Amino acid sequence: MIAKLEQGFGLRIHRRVKLRTVTGMQTSGGAMILKRYDGDVMRKRLEALSDALDSVLLAGVEVAPYLRTDAGLPYVADRGGLYTLQPWLRGRHLSMKSREERMAAAGALAALHRAPAGRTSSKSFYLRVPPLSEKYRHRLERAHLATLKSPELRESWRPFQERARQSVLQLQQASLERALDRDVRYGSLCHRDPAPHNFIWQEGGAALIDFDLAGYDVRAHDLYQLLNHALYLNGWEAGLFSEMVEAYERVFPLDADNRRILQALMHYPSLVIREWYDFGKSGNRDTLRVRLAWAQTQEEKRRLEVRV
Repeated sequence: MIAKLEQGFGLRIHRRVKLRTVTGMQTSGGAMILKRYDGDVMRKRLEALSDALDSVLLAGVEVAPYLRTDAGLPYVADRGGLYTLQPWLRGRHLSMKSREERMAAAGALAALHRAPAGRTSSKSFYLRVPPLSEKYRHRLERAHLATLKSPELRESWRPFQERARQSVLQLQQASLERALDRDVRYGSLCHRDPAPHNFIWQEGGAALIDFDLAGYDVRAHDLYQLLNHALYLNGWEAGLFSEMVEAYERVFPLDADNRRILQALMHYPSLVIREWYDFGKSGNRDTLRVRLAWAQTQEEKRRLEVRV
């Protein structure tokens, strides 16, 4: 395996360290991250994603692209697996506890969206994602089914269920299709998992890593996910959302349709849905009441700013 990697990528591998989900490697080209992917479907996706990240890098955005083999492929195939190498970006993961880190994360996400990664790619089709409204409708349905297992808490669920239902109805309107069409034509690559552990803090700025879920989506959805992570980790505080949206728009302003989508998403009680959704999968009642009470409190605080 090592010999195949060295031959394919034209590097000497000096040392390797098994990490939680990846393998760190010290090579003649510097520190690298090795990942394995399974399934033949991933070939086209990795090729499309490699093209997109190359375009993002050329646009001046700090990301770790896939190294290419002498044959121009972003992977080495071996025994049913596809193996990729990416440069190791130095720094630490964001905590998003400070305003500076939250602003940097929003700016980094906007810089990613501003790079026209899919405009000239012939493979962008392989990075298209399902309709946004379907994802949130599905999560609402699964959460609702989970509440049937805990009748004593169902009464508190009803107002959140109605808010989520109204949000899904808004997402099914034409503004979603217009925004998606505009963002895809522009070529905005969305990260689709902008969690703190997928940002690296570098000398006052932030860089995105781990594009496994990336695709061509509505960029307001990426921003919404980032706002949710900030809410989940910090609790609500005055200006939490508006400051991050402003930091994003200083780099790449939202159009009117993306603004409508963001507004609809901000009424979707993701934290409460998440707790019920997770309970439905695990059946763990021990922490449900405490976690649900906290999520409900944060969602009510979110509404204070959304109304402004």
